[in-house]
Amino acid sequence: MPKFMFFEGQSIQKLSQLGKYFYEQFLSLIVYSNIWVAGGIASLVFFVQTALNLPIDWRPTIFLFAAALIPYNLDRIVDSYVQKSPDSRLQSFVRKPGNLLLLSTAILIFVFLLYQAPSSVQFVSWGGLLPLSYGVPLFPLQQQGNLNWYRPKDIPGIKAWIVCGVITYALIAVPLAYAQVSFNYFTTLVTFFLLIFVGTNSHLFDIRDIDSDQEKGVQTLPLIIGVRGTRIFWTGLNLVLLLVMVWSWTQQIWILSPGVVVPCILLNLIAIWMVTPQTPRNTYNIVLDGYLFLPSLFTGMIGFIS
Repeated sequence: MPKFMFFEGQSIQKLSQLGKYFYEQFLSLIVYSNIWVAGGIASLVFFVQTALNLPIDWRPTIFLFAAALIPYNLDRIVDSYVQKSPDSRLQSFVRKPGNLLLLSTAILIFVFLLYQAPSSVQFVSWGGLLPLSYGVPLFPLQQQGNLNWYRPKDIPGIKAWIVCGVITYALIAVPLAYAQVSFNYFTTLVTFFLLIFVGTNSHLFDIRDIDSDQEKGVQTLPLIIGVRGTRIFWTGLNLVLLLVMVWSWTQQIWILSPGVVVPCILLNLIAIWMVTPQTPRNTYNIVLDGYLFLPSLFTGMIGFIS
């Protein structure tokens, strides 16, 4: 074998090992810690501020980043004992002291920013109590002589709606409160877009978790109407969103750019019909959570071009 081929083979192997190392670190430090999904949610603040012509303020972004880390990590910690993840590495990670340290840090940052925030922000933040209790057993019910405790997400069909509803509420209410601006007609369009965009993402994760949810008795939409029914339902909602947006543009209401809305809806439709319960979990965790960054990315690109 020529020397150059030998060294080339060694270089490829080293690059492969280096790539695998960085991928594993990205999973452990960014994905499993929920920094990736929290960052995606927080990035949508820029999209909301731009669409509603609000001042670009970093405080709502950091506030919602910390706020998102709390329920996601708390839910995973509780689930590690109540509804174990099929991913053994994730299951192991959430019980490590580092994850508890991250949760504690997020709580401290959130409390500090909440204390410093205007009273209007403190008022709308009461809505954050729901996601904090999302995965915590709160409701005692007597069944067949046994006392069982149920979580808010155990309510049939409600699991993903809690997630997308609270995220949408926070993304609208917190930036408006910081900017001291009231909810108006234009805000309704942005709210509807976010509800469908984030709602699609949240319900697709229920397709991934269909087996574990069924085992635990959590009646999500895919378990109630089936995976195909869920695809049809969310395809319909995305098409309704598109029709509403087209109507707004015909009325010369350009609060949301077609360059942002259309690609996001198309990506939603592709994801709706592509993902299955067998799709690798990291595809969900990296790709689906990653497309939460897209509205702000497209908004920034359009702003740069124009």
